[in-house]
Amino acid sequence: MRCKQALCATLFLMASGVAAANTADISWNYVSAGYAKASIKTDADRLKPDGWQLQGSFLLNEYLYVRARHDRVTDIWQDVSIKAEQSWLSLGLRRPSLPGVDAFFEAGYASAKTSTGVVFVDDVAFRINDSSNGYQLAAGFRYQATPALELGIALRHVDLSGQDRSNLGELSGRYRLNHQIDLYSDYVFDSDDSIWGLGISVRF
Repeated sequence: MRCKQALCATLFLMASGVAAANTADISWNYVSAGYAKASIKTDADRLKPDGWQLQGSFLLNEYLYVRARHDRVTDIWQDVSIKAEQSWLSLGLRRPSLPGVDAFFEAGYASAKTSTGVVFVDDVAFRINDSSNGYQLAAGFRYQATPALELGIALRHVDLSGQDRSNLGELSGRYRLNHQIDLYSDYVFDSDDSIWGLGISVRF
């Protein structure tokens, strides 16, 4: 509850506060690739698999955009091979709300896949796969704090197969290295699980 209250307070301040002067444009056209590190709570232990992530966004017109994200992490825990993947594909609406601040709302498809298998002599003897599909909704802000630094915050609801529902907080940052390349980091979390990413983004 405290986490949700803090996120809502930050969203309100970014929407109603005074924007920083002398900002650069927020880019909605980019592709990103990076390292991903997850923290997953189980009944027995907390798993910390790692892997990679891909993200991309494309502005269709002044206000509409499409955005996609895919995360894939793996680990071996007590001779059990674990693989987890999640994908989001969204159609969104962005609206400049203040100088240097874009509000956005998006909705779309969501999927999650998990695979577990017993490792036997450096090979997987058998594997159990599970997958679910559904939808996700999100609202947030992107804030160009300085010409080189962008900050983002969002709340996202994910519903998979009508059974697995979660409300996620999202924090992000982008640092502009030059006119085309950004260094980015993001953190997506709820009360049990989280995933952190760090990588390079190319604007176009």
